[in-house]
Amino acid sequence: MVALGLIAALAGLLFKIGGVPAHFWVPDVTEGTSAPVAAFVTTVPKIGGLIAAYRLVAESLPGADVNWSLLVAVLATASMTLGNLAAFFQDNVRRLLAYSTISQVGYLLLAVAVATRTDLALPALLFYLVAYAVTNLGVFAVVTELPRAIRIADYRGLARRHPALAAVLVVCLLGLVGTPPTAVFLGKLEVFTAVVDGGYTWLAVVAIVNTVVSLFYYLRWIAPAFLAAEPTPATNALVPVGRWSAIGAYSAGAVSLALGVGGGLVLPLLGGTLLP
Repeated sequence: MVALGLIAALAGLLFKIGGVPAHFWVPDVTEGTSAPVAAFVTTVPKIGGLIAAYRLVAESLPGADVNWSLLVAVLATASMTLGNLAAFFQDNVRRLLAYSTISQVGYLLLAVAVATRTDLALPALLFYLVAYAVTNLGVFAVVTELPRAIRIADYRGLARRHPALAAVLVVCLLGLVGTPPTAVFLGKLEVFTAVVDGGYTWLAVVAIVNTVVSLFYYLRWIAPAFLAAEPTPATNALVPVGRWSAIGAYSAGAVSLALGVGGGLVLPLLGGTLLP
């Protein structure tokens, strides 16, 4: 009965956070709705859902004779692997971000898998959630600022026409990969450390391989931004809609870098450690 209840509860939480196998709605919703709503859907529910999942396993199941830790580890592996592979050849930027979100859920679930195995799990999860939220919102702020740029090719020439937006895009996309000195890099470092400390070294290896693989599709988006712009009407896709989205993008990019550089000040507040 405990096992059935756990599966049912996890199924609901996985649907909320967009984890495999309840991820099917994320790409269609992200592509079909407006960019601000897509940013909300791919960010805020993850925070509540993952904290709820952590509390479920850490507070309700420690004494249960159910191998929930391995189950969550398998779900994490499936989420990050499917999300990365599905994002490989996506041409629509919103669908690419949707599958990126699914893969990020997989990385975040790593901390849940070792919730009762190490004290590093909770601070790692909380820091990663903040880092991911800021970085993901930064990318979506760029997408919101350029609503006509629907496909990756539409961003061709962005660095020449809007260098500040291009800089934010590079920082946030490489941040989602986990490139230093961004916040997600530090978040991934903490999560991977927690996983190893919790006795799931194989899971950390799988996550590292997935991280390297994910670099491919993020670079597919970054590269056109630094190529020469094509003649109109293709360049009309880079016409911004206003300044508020741009301000949001610049702010998110700055916070992502600040958290990455100043993580040593933030992590102790969460009860975590900063490895050299």
